[in-house]
Amino acid sequence: MTGIKRAIEMAGGACALAFQLGVTHQAVYIWAKRGWVPMQRALEIERLYPIPRTELLKPDLVAVFTAQTAN
Repeated sequence: MTGIKRAIEMAGGACALAFQLGVTHQAVYIWAKRGWVPMQRALEIERLYPIPRTELLKPDLVAVFTAQTAN
């Protein structure tokens, strides 16, 4: 299960998560379909739920993020 799908489940559904983030439920469904969220939303979700941003971000960004923190 992807990080965004876990967040949706923890929030009680896509509409509930959308409300908490101040976005439309359509945006949340798009994120769920593609499997990742924008950086700012990943940080917001990480603050709300025990889901690390590395599980929410696009895999390419995770690689950059982890490379930068390793230096």
